[in-house]
Formats: sequence, structure tokens, C-alpha cells
Amino acid sequence: MTELARSAPRGAQPERTALSWQRTSLTTAAGAAIIARHTTGEIGPPALLIMVATLGLAGAAFAMGRRRYAAEPESTRRRDGRAPFVLAVAIAGMAATELLTLAVH
Repeated sequence: MTELARSAPRGAQPERTALSWQRTSLTTAAGAAIIARHTTGEIGPPALLIMVATLGLAGAAFAMGRRRYAAEPESTRRRDGRAPFVLAVAIAGMAATELLTLAVH
């Protein structure tokens, strides 16, 4: 182990990772709101429906990231891939909204 690794404060990495998940989730929610705002006039209610679903998925990823890194010791954390999958589905929904808008326009 290097000197730098030994001097790093314990617990800083999980906190940074949790904050990263929170920022990514909030950015996904903001992106969904912006896309819905600009496409609602073109495709109507489907844009709002996709935005609501995306906001729900972003909220779920936010909660999963927060819960995973809150108080659990590192040895008990599972890397099951649920949060990345949820965010990937949310982003795919945003992309589908844009593709639908292009197809209609």
C-alpha cells in the first residue's frame, strides 16, 4: 500500500460516490424536465408521461445510491447494477422522447 493510500481519510470515497450518484440522478431529472418542456408542444401528453416516468426512475436511482452508501460497511455492499440500469432506462426514455419528436416533426 502506498503512503498516499494510507494517509487518505477512511470513509471519504463512499461519501464521494454517494454524492456522485445524487448528482447524476438530479441531472437526469433536470434533463427530463427540459426535454419535456421543449417537446410537449410537438408531441403533447406522451412527452409528459415519459417525463414523469423518467423523474420516478431518477428518484429511484437517487434513493438507491443514497441508501447503498449511507451507513453500510463496505463489505456488505452489493454491486448488483440496479441503479445504473435504472438510470440507463431513464436516459433511454429521454432519447425515445427526442426520437418521437423527430419522427412527428
